[in-house]
Amino acid sequence: MALLFIDGFDHYDPQTLDAFGDPWLARGKAAYLSPQATRIPGRRPSSYALRLPAGSGGGYVKNLDATKTSLIVGAAIRVAPFENTGFEPVLLGVRDASAQITHLVKIGEDGRLKLYRRQSGYDTLLSTSLVTAPARGWHYVELKVVQGTGSGTLDVRVNGILAIQLTAQNTLQGGGPLLTAFVGAVPGEPCPVTVDVDDLYLADTSGTLNTTFLGDVRVDALQPQADGALNQWTVEGAASAWQAVSDGDEATGIRAATAGLRQSFDVAPLPAMSSPAIHGVQVTMLARKTDAGSGKVKGLVVSGAQSAVSTDIVLQEQLAWHTALIERNPNGNVQWTEAAFNAAEFGVESA
Repeated sequence: MALLFIDGFDHYDPQTLDAFGDPWLARGKAAYLSPQATRIPGRRPSSYALRLPAGSGGGYVKNLDATKTSLIVGAAIRVAPFENTGFEPVLLGVRDASAQITHLVKIGEDGRLKLYRRQSGYDTLLSTSLVTAPARGWHYVELKVVQGTGSGTLDVRVNGILAIQLTAQNTLQGGGPLLTAFVGAVPGEPCPVTVDVDDLYLADTSGTLNTTFLGDVRVDALQPQADGALNQWTVEGAASAWQAVSDGDEATGIRAATAGLRQSFDVAPLPAMSSPAIHGVQVTMLARKTDAGSGKVKGLVVSGAQSAVSTDIVLQEQLAWHTALIERNPNGNVQWTEAAFNAAEFGVESA
């Protein structure tokens, strides 16, 4: 596995109220999200992005399911004007499992990117780029950290250009493996200025696919548009399974009482693009368990005569977003093509 997580911020509004009248705040997608975060128009027509307002609310924090010795984080970022604030806006970064070592990218008052290492609460400037990312505009920023005591590497790209490259680094500094990625603010700290984020991805350098920077990518949220060939879950409150799951409303849904039941969906096709390269597909589920004990599901893909499921996903008492990344087309174990994706079905299996 190399591609670990994606979010285009299209399919949820963090300020939407739950059944108790509290904002959802993208429950389950992020380990932490600023309570002031809002959904704003995105980089493309009819798409959305996430706004992280300046102030004590902090930013967006994502923890991985397992620690890594390498981590890549990329996102489209737009920074509000910040002249005379006295702070350098935090764009994005990664942190180790013990929270001792953090590598982060900031932007200076002249628009150049600055790579820092934070240890024991003190920031050390490692390098400053020559290229700039002016405020008010969207820029695709990527950071890759490979851990090593004397062989670690640090790379920063902006808009596809390698802006900072450091080799033979002690990126461990006595810390632990990597676990956390963040945007807009270091975890636990205020967001220095308003930051907008869109089309986020996390990856590592393992495997044979998506092992390095993906570049300026887009994350499209595609809804179910019809039931698939597998229909073993019980539909509640709607005429069909796809209608029950595509409205984000708990008044309608699908339910499975035993393990091993499959429900697949035909999803909307990819938007029109010129020669799209599909780095991976993420099945995103708004789900919960309904009784005591363990409740689990798996993400499901059916492609041609082949199918595949993700590892078990443990459900919570309350509704939360869960994701399963399916990096390869199981029909041939190859990279997805537009035709293969549009012909495939995606869904869930009870576990």
